[in-house]
Amino acid sequence: MGTRSLTKVIETYQDDKGKEIRTPIICMYKQYDGYLKGYGQELAEFLSPFYIVNGISLKEERQIANGIGCLSAQLVSHFKNEAGGIYLYPPDSEDCGEEYTYLIEENKNNQITIKILDYDKENIFEGTPEELLTHINDL
Repeated sequence: MGTRSLTKVIETYQDDKGKEIRTPIICMYKQYDGYLKGYGQELAEFLSPFYIVNGISLKEERQIANGIGCLSAQLVSHFKNEAGGIYLYPPDSEDCGEEYTYLIEENKNNQITIKILDYDKENIFEGTPEELLTHINDL
């Protein structure tokens, strides 16, 4: 039996009245190895070198994502390389048998953050990919 997980990439923006709106733009279902020391570590290692930018410079030398939508596409491309294992579900999917939910967002400083919820929807981690790697090493 696999350790199932959901990975959601959340876009945050302000509406016309200044209210913060959080909208999931993708939901990636992973059939197995979704635990922190498996997929959580792989996810943090993948995300840690990224910088979120708004516009691409020809002189850019960093590993970038041109906004959270670009990061979402790169995430799926990285983890989906054969039939099975990874599936895209509707962005607002929940209760799919997942033991972990990974929520990826861009904070106000254009940093990537990860929040991890367990089976009971309890927050078990919140921070940057680098902080997640440290957390996993301390387990």
